[in-house]
Amino acid sequence: MAALTPSTVTTGGLLASASAVSASDTISGDLVPVGGLIYRVINGGGSPDNVSVSDGGVTPASNPGTVTPVAVTNGTTKSILITQANINRSTNQVTITHSFTTSVTAELVRV
Repeated sequence: MAALTPSTVTTGGLLASASAVSASDTISGDLVPVGGLIYRVINGGGSPDNVSVSDGGVTPASNPGTVTPVAVTNGTTKSILITQANINRSTNQVTITHSFTTSVTAELVRV
């Protein structure tokens, strides 16, 4: 598991710098701005990657919110919006899981 830190885009631009993903990565809730973060997944592998981002909500019975994975087909790139609604309030973290990690990289940027 890796703790991810977002990059900031400036007027001079941001050199894309994707890193290998883990089966489970986290982002501190303190790093998620009101406008959110963009998590860009680049799947260079031979299988689809189902990416799940934690849901910070709970049901009336205090069960965790249901997460619907985002499919990133092999050979494609997909951007996923991460907002403050994804922060688990008890841990102050956003958790991102990947079903496939071989040749999959990602970058995290502030909106």
